[in-house]
Amino acid sequence: MSERGYERWSEIRALLRLAGPMVLSQVAFVLMGLVDTAMSGHAGAQEQAVVGLGVALWIPIFIGLMNVVQAVSPFVARHYGAGDHRAIVRDTREAMWLALWTSLVPLAALPFVPAVLRAFGIEPELAEKTTFFLEGIGCGLPAALIFRALAFYSASVDRPKPIMTIAFLGLGINAFFNWVLIYGRLGAPALGGAGCGWATAIGMWCSLVVMGLWTAFAPAYAPFRLWRGGWSWPSLEGQKRLLRLGLPMGGAGLAEVAAFTGIAVLIGRFGPVQIAAHQVALNVASLLFMLPAGIGAALAIRVGQSLGAGDPARARWLAWMGVAVGLAIGVLMMGPVLAGRHAITALYSSDPAVRDLAASLLVLAALWQVFDATQACMMGALRGYHVTLLPMLLMLGAFWLVGIPLGAWFGYDGGPFGRPLGVFGFWIGLLVGLALVSCGLALTLRTVAEAALSRCRTKEA
Repeated sequence: MSERGYERWSEIRALLRLAGPMVLSQVAFVLMGLVDTAMSGHAGAQEQAVVGLGVALWIPIFIGLMNVVQAVSPFVARHYGAGDHRAIVRDTREAMWLALWTSLVPLAALPFVPAVLRAFGIEPELAEKTTFFLEGIGCGLPAALIFRALAFYSASVDRPKPIMTIAFLGLGINAFFNWVLIYGRLGAPALGGAGCGWATAIGMWCSLVVMGLWTAFAPAYAPFRLWRGGWSWPSLEGQKRLLRLGLPMGGAGLAEVAAFTGIAVLIGRFGPVQIAAHQVALNVASLLFMLPAGIGAALAIRVGQSLGAGDPARARWLAWMGVAVGLAIGVLMMGPVLAGRHAITALYSSDPAVRDLAASLLVLAALWQVFDATQACMMGALRGYHVTLLPMLLMLGAFWLVGIPLGAWFGYDGGPFGRPLGVFGFWIGLLVGLALVSCGLALTLRTVAEAALSRCRTKEA
């Protein structure tokens, strides 16, 4: 094998070593939704609908804010590639402050949730229980975002394994308190689906405590001295630096996730069965998406480290190699999803109508995984280049100017199909949006990678 070939295989192994624990930590996060959906489903379709609606409102907010906080990852990755430990500590602390104050913003919107749900035709009892679910989630949001800031710091200095371990610990804690609070065990009140929100909050705080102790005392973090030398208050310049990169990242994440989860609200008029089936199928699709999402997050770090080390050629090769891996994953996932869709949905619900409808939706989910996996890897690579504004605009246009309006036309009126398709219409619209955004991101990545390499050659000349 040539020296260049050996280097490339080394890069692939390094990417996969970084991506593996990140994928598993993402899987744990989605499994938390699976556990919530499954455990509430066995308490009845009504309780499962509470979780479905609650997740539809809370996940876009969380993903949007998490992506804002994730701005620390490309910065820390570049500092790590350049060997600047002081800058790593500075920006990580700034990210923790950013996580804290942004987590308080959604709490101000909680009083308006019941009115919003009723405006979409949700029955009052379901709206009340969903609000209680969200109140529980809100109590855990500060812990969740600060944990994410520490997790992005840890992964960006090539230490992703603690994130995976703690994520599965949080999953276990969440499942236990689901059992306690959904069904009223150990003397606790039986809260039904709303109990999932409070159980999740408990798991969030436990995870943050463990992550804080780990990064403070594990020898692997000693070179960075994050918790030593006196704490520092946030600076205006530091917060602006993170927000310039992070706000478009948050906007892109919010645009995509809100398009997927917001369908639960848009189909509320079709009843609890369609809401619950949508939630089941979406949770399965989200679980599958964690593979390319983890690779995309790892790509952002490896591309950033390569650029920090002054090697844009390696950064470009890593970016496109990661996109090829994402495409392969999307194609390979189609077969198992199509073959096992009925067995998969049986794990989520005892209601035959919910299971059958969700299995039909998984046919569309198998198709969109190809585009979703590819765009996740391209998005990650672009974040490594510190390019976030154009991807956000592409997400907004593809989903909210094309995908959702097209889905509403198919879902409510039937469009060219001649009859209203309900939730199927919305899922077709999302598939079209994913195809469009994948094409746009591919063109953007090509332009950005070539421009970075050209600038480097100009400097060398």
